Amino acid sequence: MESASDHSEDREQASREATEWFVRLNNPLASEETRRTYRVWLMADPAHHDAMREVSELWGALDRPAAQLAANGWHRVTDRPALQPRGWLTGGFRFAAAGIVTVALACGVAVWRDVGMLDRAFADVATRPGERREVRLADGTTAFLDGDTALNSLMGEELREITLLRGRVWFDVVPDKTRPFAVHAGRVDSRVLGTAFGIDREAGVVTVERGEVAVSDVEVTRGGPVRLTAWQSVALQDGSLGSPVAVDPDQALAWRRGLIILDRVPLSHVVEELSKMAPGRVVFADPALKHLTLSGTFRADDPGAVLEALQSALKLRILSVPGFATLIYR
Repeated sequence: MESASDHSEDREQASREATEWFVRLNNPLASEETRRTYRVWLMADPAHHDAMREVSELWGALDRPAAQLAANGWHRVTDRPALQPRGWLTGGFRFAAAGIVTVALACGVAVWRDVGMLDRAFADVATRPGERREVRLADGTTAFLDGDTALNSLMGEELREITLLRGRVWFDVVPDKTRPFAVHAGRVDSRVLGTAFGIDREAGVVTVERGEVAVSDVEVTRGGPVRLTAWQSVALQDGSLGSPVAVDPDQALAWRRGLIILDRVPLSHVVEELSKMAPGRVVFADPALKHLTLSGTFRADDPGAVLEALQSALKLRILSVPGFATLIYR
């Protein structure tokens, strides 16, 4: 006898497969072979039809290819009642969901759901969302990459250069008095000889664990670099590089230990953390929600706990297609 757990897993599997088919059929270049394979999948199990309908309703519109395939009703089981649209697919919510689909199709579904794909494709070293990785660079320096991070490395005779394309990384730099170690991360440049430090490109933050780091804003040359020592940090603030501040060793680089510590941070920052923890876009139905704040300590491999906190602490609602998109609304 099939258990409730088995039934739930079957439904989740059908939902994942339906989502994949929804994306593939929305591709204007979808081949006839793809459509034939879709028909075979759809006929294989009545649960596939239900899952496809649910995914289509979820995003506000059934894509044209799937609608044409379903027009004759050959895939329906005659003794199963037609599904009625859910109540939450009305008004502003339906409009927001339809907007997500429009953006996805216009920009290309794959790139829309994973904005870091192109950066990672052209990087020397990269991690996908949800993946964390330690690597040894050519000079022996250790680099620990958080999720959705990409970097290029150039070890020259006079300078060791890292270009951080996206994400955040912690370096334990091998000392070399003849070849400084430089990291370019957007507007922020960091230069060291031998030290351990972390840098977050999107946040424009550099944090030193050991040694000394000179940090510069490439767009502002006056005043010279900001020099950081152990457990000091500096960040881009209001368009310029701020002053060094002391940081809590237990919190400053907690992400490297697999922890995400949030202390009254706006949801716009929470979304950045979620993008590192799991694949798929996070979208706000109302942009004003970005200014709400959240506190808590979470494991970096448990994005579901962050979403649960949004629901319980802020009374927000979450609608998610795993690996594709998550919609946050009231």
